[in-house]
Amino acid sequence: MPSINLCPVCGVEAFLKCAGCKNVVYCGKDHQKIHWRKGHKVMCKCFELKVDEVMGRYLVATRDIKQGEVILKERPMVIGPKINSRVLCLGCHRFLSLQPKQKNYYKCSQCNWPLCGASCEQSFVHQAECSLMASRKFKAQINASPGDENKREAAYCAIVPLRCCLLKQSDPLDFERMLDLQSHLERRIDTPLYRILKANLLTFIRTILKVDIDEETVMKIAAILDTNTFEIRHQHRNIKIRGLYPTAAMISHSCVPNTAHTFSEDFDFILIATVAITKGSPIFTTYGQTLEATLQRREHLRQNKFFDCFCERCGDPTELSTFAGSFICSKCNSGKMIPMNPFEDAAPWKCSACELTIPAQQVIKGNKAIQMEIAALDQHSPKEFEAFLIKYRDVLHGTNTHMLQVKYALSQLYGNIPGYFPAELSDAALIRKIDICRELLEVGNLVEPGLSFFRGYLLMDLQTVLAIQAKRDFDNKSANREQTLSKLSDAMDLLQEGVKILSPNPALKDYVNEKVQELTNWMQF
Repeated sequence: MPSINLCPVCGVEAFLKCAGCKNVVYCGKDHQKIHWRKGHKVMCKCFELKVDEVMGRYLVATRDIKQGEVILKERPMVIGPKINSRVLCLGCHRFLSLQPKQKNYYKCSQCNWPLCGASCEQSFVHQAECSLMASRKFKAQINASPGDENKREAAYCAIVPLRCCLLKQSDPLDFERMLDLQSHLERRIDTPLYRILKANLLTFIRTILKVDIDEETVMKIAAILDTNTFEIRHQHRNIKIRGLYPTAAMISHSCVPNTAHTFSEDFDFILIATVAITKGSPIFTTYGQTLEATLQRREHLRQNKFFDCFCERCGDPTELSTFAGSFICSKCNSGKMIPMNPFEDAAPWKCSACELTIPAQQVIKGNKAIQMEIAALDQHSPKEFEAFLIKYRDVLHGTNTHMLQVKYALSQLYGNIPGYFPAELSDAALIRKIDICRELLEVGNLVEPGLSFFRGYLLMDLQTVLAIQAKRDFDNKSANREQTLSKLSDAMDLLQEGVKILSPNPALKDYVNEKVQELTNWMQF
């Protein structure tokens, strides 16, 4: 790296700092462009890869990163259907549905896989696999099932692994880079899923298509995909697939992340700092669910990602003062039961106010029973969810994980289902949704702070019901014009923060614009 005070192109003293890495200065924009073309484009980043015995490979900030700054933008190495996918187009990856009077999907003229139409036959992502299947005279046998368009097709499990295998010839460097990713194959290979995958993948890739690749590599690729791919959702385009991003795969996990990620229309991975990240700090994403307690999060990570989390939240018996895993002591009725060692699932639990201790197995068993009870609730009935909260209010405190998940469900039901659309909400339901959103935001501020999408959606929901309440109070003459404008101004502040959080996600463009226009109309009362 050249001296921080000298232009790397001409060597003269310079002061124009690179806005990306902030490690290089230039004498002017012309030499900045020259240096960019000569290779700085590849080197210009605000992070570096490090290796640790505990954390493995992970990314660290090489300079102070501002809140809201884009840390990484990466093209996918491969994209394609999830293991058990609905019928989708292998060209543009949209889910397919039958059009009026259509009896079956459009089929690729070469390989017979369902597609949107003739234009998708020429899609770059489909050409290599299509040519191979055509040369082997393979014809896919996926047909429409009228009335059951949500039917899953197991055949899609082979598409992304096949695309990875084809990199061996089309891009050997990317192929080797992919194989260098963590797979945990030794822990997956004897599972029921992998026994089925092994039979399907090896038959399709090695026997039917005769791809020159050994059995172990095929299975390793499948495991690499399961360990490292990200789910890509573009609801506005009816797309739900997975993508492999080698650099993004290096981001370490924490149950208190300092980043959020989204995807561009072209499936680029975009990583955004949700809070300010100081130089030398690890860059974290999260593989877990925000509202789950430590027991549930660590079990999920252990089973699906094959590691134990030792982040600050997992190590704190109070879960950063949320007490998400705790419940009310049955002896003193005032203290909260907390684990004596959060990193040990079998450790006893004790009351924070009295001497009561109970075995961990009792807690685990109780959690599973309650989870089953929540799963059995009518997912379209706010009354059932409210009844659950009443039933357990003397056992589970307000920010217990089960209570939080039920409250989050209610925050989505109020305002989004027939009979409970915003204009249909009673005054009591409006107040209820406002209280729930504020309570969830308080938790979010602790465990997923800053510009997190969790907070963004809640802010959007909260500002909507605050605006409705303000206008309704004005119409009922329980608030004057000045009071109403004050409340609408508060809603506008929430909206602006929500827009700041959600606008980087292109899939949410229409949603964000709708919310802005909605409040703009309310302001013109």
